[in-house]
Amino acid sequence: KFDRDYVEFNVRISDLENALQHFINSSFDRITSIEHSLRLLKKFQSILQRENLKADLENKLTVIFHNYGLELNAVQDMYEKHKLNPPVARNLPPVAGNITWARHLLKRIEDPMRMFASNQHVLATKDAKKIIRMYNKVARTLVEFETLWYQAWCNSVEAAKHGLQATLIVRHPEDGRIYVNFDREILQLIREARCLDRMGIDIPENAKIVLLQENKFKTNYNELNHALKEYERVLSNIRDVTAPLLKPHITDLELKLRPGLLTLTRTSVNIDGYLHQVHTGLARLEELVTKINDVVDNRIMNNLKVVRKTVLVDLPSHTESEPITLDEFVELQEKHIRIKTEFLASKSVEVERAVNDLIQTILTFPLDPQLTAVTQEEGKSLKNHYNWMMYQALLFTTKQSLADLKKRVCSRFSVGFLYLEKPFFEVDVQLDVPSVRLSPSLDDIQRAINRAAIAVLRCSKQLYNWGQNDLPVDQRKSFFEVIAEDKEIVKVILLLTGSVQSTKNEIYKYLSNFRQYDWLWQQGKKEKYETFMKKQPTTDDFEKELKYFVHIEQEIAYIAPIHNIGAIQLNTRNLKTQLRQEAAGWKVQYSQNLHETARAQLDAL
Repeated sequence: KFDRDYVEFNVRISDLENALQHFINSSFDRITSIEHSLRLLKKFQSILQRENLKADLENKLTVIFHNYGLELNAVQDMYEKHKLNPPVARNLPPVAGNITWARHLLKRIEDPMRMFASNQHVLATKDAKKIIRMYNKVARTLVEFETLWYQAWCNSVEAAKHGLQATLIVRHPEDGRIYVNFDREILQLIREARCLDRMGIDIPENAKIVLLQENKFKTNYNELNHALKEYERVLSNIRDVTAPLLKPHITDLELKLRPGLLTLTRTSVNIDGYLHQVHTGLARLEELVTKINDVVDNRIMNNLKVVRKTVLVDLPSHTESEPITLDEFVELQEKHIRIKTEFLASKSVEVERAVNDLIQTILTFPLDPQLTAVTQEEGKSLKNHYNWMMYQALLFTTKQSLADLKKRVCSRFSVGFLYLEKPFFEVDVQLDVPSVRLSPSLDDIQRAINRAAIAVLRCSKQLYNWGQNDLPVDQRKSFFEVIAEDKEIVKVILLLTGSVQSTKNEIYKYLSNFRQYDWLWQQGKKEKYETFMKKQPTTDDFEKELKYFVHIEQEIAYIAPIHNIGAIQLNTRNLKTQLRQEAAGWKVQYSQNLHETARAQLDAL
């Protein structure tokens, strides 16, 4: 029984060895790295002590060493292919990247060789000597590659340091703008030195000095870049109209920037003082520009906009107001224009004072004694500019007010009883034997419109030109002379003087409809009745005549009480009353005579 069990045990051991052999083979088949294969082999050797398995592991070592020879050829081919342009990590500079690439290749062949060195019987074979020679050749080439790059970089350090001797800022020859003058080679040098130092490579002393000043260089660069951006921003905030007066102030700031253009370099010791001086100059200039822009925007331009939006006429609403009389119209306009004239005069004074304050602020701003200050003539030029803008604003509001008046009084939208816009003037149509007349007349309406237009135009007579505060009022020149000469103003005034003419024909055409009733007052009632009696009329004839007069009364009653033509409302109530009274007079004449005739005939019976 023992023999049988012993044989069965050996069979199982053999099966187990075969399984282990299969497992070892499959494990090595899955590994592509020489280094990993050697580590796995070492683990198997430490736990497998059977002779046949040890022999198999020795064979595996030979195979791995053979594959290592192939790995050496692959590394050599890779070096030859990429040595002129090695693949570099994204965050590495060129020198550190090339050296890192070479070290990775060297590590790829060096670590396995150290492991093979502990197995001398593997290195003693004929093929092993060939692989060792290949290893020595590739390793020497990679070390030389690293050395060449390192020496080339050490030689370039001094040349790169020359960039530190350049001025801090420079003016572009084409666009004239100022830029920070920082050589990118300095940043490259700092990056290379930092990376090589982290890799454990000894860097030259001159490179260490630059590396130690990294924070200083970057801080100075950022502050200079910020200062130049602030310089551009402040200059962009200067308005074109005030730029000529600010030329000395800009020159004063450029004097503070000049040392950075001419003398100061990265190695200068007074860079902090220079930056402080530049920031101080920028702050002072920005404060001045802010004050100027505040005066221009809030005290000058806003007031000029208010002047342009001012309406010098008070026109009733198109749809809500009732027609007004001529006296009311003229009184309303004159009162409104007086108020607006005082308002515009105050605005003109406000703008003039603001311009004077603006010029004074610029003139009193302290400058470098070497610079020529702003002259009074340049200040006068700025004042003349805003004086012209005030004239343009007054011209616009005058022109717009006259145009509004023209649009309202020359309206042609409403004709008849129904209308889109309510008429402006109310005119009474009256019977003035022997014709029909208007009260007020069209000439009176035209004169009222002319008075309103002249009042608008004369508003500028009380608005005096600037710079005359020292003169008596009767000697001052107003804006009226230049505004009255404007072609557009003259054109609108001429149109207003004939504004009623456009509706005169329509009005006369409407009044002609009442001529059919002329006989009511032009023919004598007594003579007409005597002629009628000569025909020896019957009672039916009398009834026919009386019905005709009743029809005339009804026809007059149907006449619209108001009739709108353009901006004029014709009120026919009084005319209708007068016409009905005339028609009633005719009816009474016939009826009284008929009664008297009938009474006489009755008395004769």
